Amino acid sequence: MRGERVYLVLGCGDVGFSVASRLKKRGVELVVVDKNIKKIELFKKMGYSAFVGDFCLLNVLKDAGISRAEVILLMVPDFRTTGRALGAINRLKAELKIDPVVVARVLDEAETVEVKRLGASDALPSSQILANFTLSRFEELKGMVKEKRLRALLRELSGGRIAIVLQTNPDPDGIASGVALKRYAKAFGIDADIIYDGSIGHQQNRALVNLLDLNLLRAEDIKFNNYTAFALVDVATHANCALPKDILPTIVIDHHPVPSSEVHARYQDITIVGSTSTLLTNYLRYAAVEIDGATAAALVIGTLTDTMNFTRGTTPTDFDAFEHLMKLADVELLGKLQSPAISPEALDVLARAIKGSKLNGGYLITNVGEVDDRDTLPQAADFLLKREGVQTVLVYGIWNNSVCASARTNDIAIHLGQALRQAFGEIGSAGGHARMAGAMIPLKAIKAKSKRVLKRAIDRQVGRKFFEVVGVTKPSKRRKTRPRSKR
Repeated sequence: MRGERVYLVLGCGDVGFSVASRLKKRGVELVVVDKNIKKIELFKKMGYSAFVGDFCLLNVLKDAGISRAEVILLMVPDFRTTGRALGAINRLKAELKIDPVVVARVLDEAETVEVKRLGASDALPSSQILANFTLSRFEELKGMVKEKRLRALLRELSGGRIAIVLQTNPDPDGIASGVALKRYAKAFGIDADIIYDGSIGHQQNRALVNLLDLNLLRAEDIKFNNYTAFALVDVATHANCALPKDILPTIVIDHHPVPSSEVHARYQDITIVGSTSTLLTNYLRYAAVEIDGATAAALVIGTLTDTMNFTRGTTPTDFDAFEHLMKLADVELLGKLQSPAISPEALDVLARAIKGSKLNGGYLITNVGEVDDRDTLPQAADFLLKREGVQTVLVYGIWNNSVCASARTNDIAIHLGQALRQAFGEIGSAGGHARMAGAMIPLKAIKAKSKRVLKRAIDRQVGRKFFEVVGVTKPSKRRKTRPRSKR
């Protein structure tokens, strides 16, 4: 189809064929170009789109569809031919106002430096290509393409101001990703504000904001109509953020799986990796934007938090980005972020959680009563999960006219998000990941005749209900009242 974006593979020798075949298996739309007629005819018989001609010539590249190319792979071993081809590509980039990712095959490190100087985005050593055109390398190419698209959009928005909107009650991954996107936009001359709603209560979140001296703006204190563009980071829809429903986001960058029909933005990047921090790290890398030590430390914490120290949803892309960040991170700051001071209230709630805990077959529940900061609940849950003999924890208490619950587990046989939805979905909101989840139940949904019996009612409708759903105890049977006999 003439309108589809394509990968141009220039040169179809053994290496070019190896790369092209792997890309085709992954569903990439390809056009192969070579001046060897016999090779091109063979490619066509195998179902490839193939074009005969010297790809160092402008008219050949135009006819092959360079205007639709999002990636150009130069697979020839001869450096002089590569240099001539890069010269032609550079001229057409300026003439056609296109900016594809250009990757050139090289023989050694010296050639890598030179092809980048001549205009290549990246280089592929022959040894790596011949060994295997790996999946991680393919994912890297896709990331580079996305960065080019976002950069083009930001150039259109030049002169405006972006509202970077985080999820409600943002976590370290969301905060760090917002900081990174603001830095990315600034590199292209665009100012941005980071906006949130809810609270920043967890001590690690507060430490991140305080130690990096971040100026986060509360949604109720700003006017959204003062901004020319809107970016959702670590959240993809209006459902869990402060962006008014009548405003469509311009940019969405998130790592959570979301149906594409629910995401409405000019630029969308929903890539299933361990953290949004990974995605933003790579935007900065591919755009060659400097990552300072503080931002790198924040992105490290964001990655560790959302992947639970690489035990949840981690991909090779996360490991690669993390390795890059660790070379740049401020080590002293990173230590402070990993072990922030615990607030007196968090210690008090933890003490109540320990005192009131009930353990049954590896499942621990505890009612901590009223709390001023609901983020003390997940902190207590994280701590109690380390207790010997404990596999799953549910901590719950009263906050802001609701019963809030936070759950953690090391048991791979249970999906906490599904369990909490089953237990509390009908009387409140609940959900989360397999190993960590939460719930919020309006206090009015708790059937208690008076405040005196409220605690027992919460234990019955939250703690006992959780035990029933996970199969620790059998569902309780309501006593049937006998009709009075007539005298």
